[in-house]
Amino acid sequence: MDMNHVRKGLIAITGTTGVGKSQLAIELARAVNGEVINADALQVYRGYNVITNKVTKEEAATVHHHLLGFVDPTQEYSVQRFEHDALQKIDEIHRRNRVPILVGGTNYYIQSVLFRKSLISSSSRHRILTENGLDVDDLASEDDDRGSKETAVERAFEASKKNISNQKLWEELKRVDPLMAEKWHPNNRRKVLRSLEVSQTTGRRHSEWVQESEAARSKDETLRFPTLLFWLYAEKDVLNKRLDERVDKMVERGLFDEVSQLAKDLNDANGTVSGGPKDDFSIGLKQAIGFREFQHYLRTIEAIATAVQDADGGSDGHTAAEKEAELLKDEGLVDMKTSTRRYAKRQISWIRNKLIPECRETANKSTNAHAYILDATDLDNWDSCVREKGTDIAERFINNRALPDAASVSPVAQALFADIKDKPETLVSWKRYHCSVCSKTVLEAKDGVAHEVWLNGEDEYHQHLRSRQHKKNLRYRKRFLTNVGDPPSQDDDASVPAKRANIGSGKDDDTQQ
Repeated sequence: MDMNHVRKGLIAITGTTGVGKSQLAIELARAVNGEVINADALQVYRGYNVITNKVTKEEAATVHHHLLGFVDPTQEYSVQRFEHDALQKIDEIHRRNRVPILVGGTNYYIQSVLFRKSLISSSSRHRILTENGLDVDDLASEDDDRGSKETAVERAFEASKKNISNQKLWEELKRVDPLMAEKWHPNNRRKVLRSLEVSQTTGRRHSEWVQESEAARSKDETLRFPTLLFWLYAEKDVLNKRLDERVDKMVERGLFDEVSQLAKDLNDANGTVSGGPKDDFSIGLKQAIGFREFQHYLRTIEAIATAVQDADGGSDGHTAAEKEAELLKDEGLVDMKTSTRRYAKRQISWIRNKLIPECRETANKSTNAHAYILDATDLDNWDSCVREKGTDIAERFINNRALPDAASVSPVAQALFADIKDKPETLVSWKRYHCSVCSKTVLEAKDGVAHEVWLNGEDEYHQHLRSRQHKKNLRYRKRFLTNVGDPPSQDDDASVPAKRANIGSGKDDDTQQ
């Protein structure tokens, strides 16, 4: 392969957690003289290899990996910093006449690199802030790059709001920018703060910036590089079993030791992490699936250890507490598996409704993004269904040879592409839906914390209504309400478009990988 004649393009690999993205990235890197750039929001953090599911040192040593395990676990790493860092790495790789391979399940990280999507660029934002009398350079250290300096502005803004509750912040956003407020859960503190910060530092509503960006995207050249995107896909039932088994293997590899150590590392003197509240699980490594789910268990274990230290002699009374801890541990494992499966569903929704349609929108532009689906359902057929097909398409792409029709790659690809929209959802059309059937109140939840179920967009909403879990919860609530009064009507049972109120706990829908 003559690397001097290879196009300055980019290969990206996405898919759900546990589907084999890292393996494919390494195989493609070996085949096309590539280097891997991590695009997982949690794998950027140093250490904690089990809970973040990093590739092993042996696997990483076979090809050059970038942006993997380089951020201090107590710090927060933003998409703005990732965009800056990844573009810098891509340029370096291109200068070496090698192929950058961007891989990860944090899809908004991938999109931030592929597309010049936001009109709130670092340079324009820096200029606006300076015009408003704010010296960005004074907020960051001398060694910080531009991306870090923009993050410093966000940190300063967050610090100024640290004593304001999530609900109050959301109500403030509703007054300032009602359209953006309707998109975020009140407890999605990070995104609410982001919308408020953009509005206050630029003098324009965040929704205005986004709508302008969407209008520009439809007519301008927003794709940065000729791009080949692989969506690694596995059928739902097979994937769910694989994800459950993956959690069990994580336990064998030391999951609980890592969760316990992470809790200690993040519990600093102020009880905060990177400026966020102690109970805010939407920032940094606290987003990792498996951390929040075992908090009750960890507190119980800590209480038992303290009681044992304080006891004068034998402690038969601790037996009941130890049994309770084991029950909490088992419940945490069930919750972790459920959270992992739900996260995989959200990843698929993002790929189907945002990433693939945005790639398709480049078809009639000068720079194109070619999207392919590889069927990773049967691991026994990995070589023929994934590695060989992926390598052939990648070699064709970087050598400017004719590419196969995307729907012809496999029956799965044909079926999925037939059901994907040609254009991505816009801010105006995109809605969040709240499922009152599957949400749990404080009294209903096992851990005593209210759990709200929110769905992103119509497709995910309708998929949820057809899911077995929703139908199971629907039958349960009908039986329960029948026993205490009149059964609800179908309208009462259905999930409804988001209506904001002072509701319970919520999590980010697109961050954990």
